[in-house]
Amino acid sequence: MNNQKIIKDQFIDLKVENLPISYYIIRKSLLSAVSELKPIIKGKVLDLACGLMPYKEYLMNDSVEEYIGVDLEPTEYHNLEKPDFYWDGQKIPFEAETFDFVIATEFLEHYFDTSSILKEIQRVLKPGGTFFFTVPNVWPLHEVPYDYHRFTPYALSEHFKIANFSKSDIKFLGGRNYHLALSLAIWYDNYWSESRKKVIKPFFNYIVNTLVKKDKKQNFANNQMFSGLYGFATK
Repeated sequence: MNNQKIIKDQFIDLKVENLPISYYIIRKSLLSAVSELKPIIKGKVLDLACGLMPYKEYLMNDSVEEYIGVDLEPTEYHNLEKPDFYWDGQKIPFEAETFDFVIATEFLEHYFDTSSILKEIQRVLKPGGTFFFTVPNVWPLHEVPYDYHRFTPYALSEHFKIANFSKSDIKFLGGRNYHLALSLAIWYDNYWSESRKKVIKPFFNYIVNTLVKKDKKQNFANNQMFSGLYGFATK
């Protein structure tokens, strides 16, 4: 199996039997968010902190002139896919107003100074350019110790204003049912023995998938729960 097939199976052609249930659920919501980007992406694209660049082939179309992945010095991700450029985690290695789109999936929670990195992203975007992002809310600590934030939509909105984006549109990756389904799946994947999992797996998968199917992404309000956020910010 070639590397691109492995990446596609893990992020695009999702099957519950091929992934831990928590990964299946979160990646299902991420793919749904990226699907909103697919019809509008164009020009020169930067995938920041790109990892495996899991959505590159999915997003490519005749309107995309160039797709560039930038990441930190080699990590385990790069055994399957190497970025086009490395960066120092501070300054994006391109001139101002270079890109039409910058995408960063599940990245902002790992950057302590949010306003600083958003200003740097804003710098390399062309006027009117778009930043697409996703961030988790329900997810265990990961890539420790570099896991710094779980954002509310209001915090992100203020960060975009500080970074001089002209507007932002922030949405739920999943609502309260998705929040519960993902919480249960994380608990199941990480804290249950394999023998106990086998006993309840069919019933558990039914409950979790029913929650996901009946999820509703309601408006931001008091007492609302959500699994994560995604959206678009315009320079």
